[in-house]
Amino acid sequence: MITISTFNIQNDISKFSKEKVDIVWDYLQKNQIDIFNLQEVYSTFDKAFSKKIKELSYHKYGTFRFTLKRIFNRINEKTPIITRYPVLSHRTYHLPFLPSLLKRVMTKVVVQIEGKEVSIYNTHIDYLHEITKKRQLKRILKILKKDTNPIILTGDFNLKNNKVIFQEFIQELKELGIMHIDAGEKTFKASAYHRAIDHVFLSKEFRVMDIHVVQDIPVSDHFPVLIHAEFVK
Repeated sequence: MITISTFNIQNDISKFSKEKVDIVWDYLQKNQIDIFNLQEVYSTFDKAFSKKIKELSYHKYGTFRFTLKRIFNRINEKTPIITRYPVLSHRTYHLPFLPSLLKRVMTKVVVQIEGKEVSIYNTHIDYLHEITKKRQLKRILKILKKDTNPIILTGDFNLKNNKVIFQEFIQELKELGIMHIDAGEKTFKASAYHRAIDHVFLSKEFRVMDIHVVQDIPVSDHFPVLIHAEFVK
């Protein structure tokens, strides 16, 4: 069984506390998560959490959206992939972002699961401009179409599944054999609708056993999504 979770931890850098790091770490350990994909990870949390994962056999990859960390520290974020599977390669893609002023990235890690290479992707797309969202989804599709490995894609897409551009994205991924796993519940706490904006996609090599939105994590304005799946190859 493979345990996967995606979680936007909320960039509250001005309110950073060790308690938040401990709560996220406890969630990771308690659920024995094999692939833990985070969004809105900022510098102080990243540094403290990196020290935590050294306690166990986890690997963490992903770079910040801006290279000038000190200048852009408040708005600088990464979308790291944390896993205990053997890592074969990794890279960060910079997604198109104009007319928005905030860069967006997607992290890729290739791991080995049961002797098979699997590509894991994690992203956080724009929340302001429809045209930017379309461009970013198009870029993600282009990248995934070139990938011949089984795929896990997660992230905060800032789109509910009733939005036309997201429905089109879901359909195009389905044609590639990559399925949207609907959480069936809201993941952004302030939402008035029971629809997720944090999403998980799995290719046909995975069989989902269960999925649920974890609602007892108090450290973010999002709920994490937790999935148990089997790798059927």
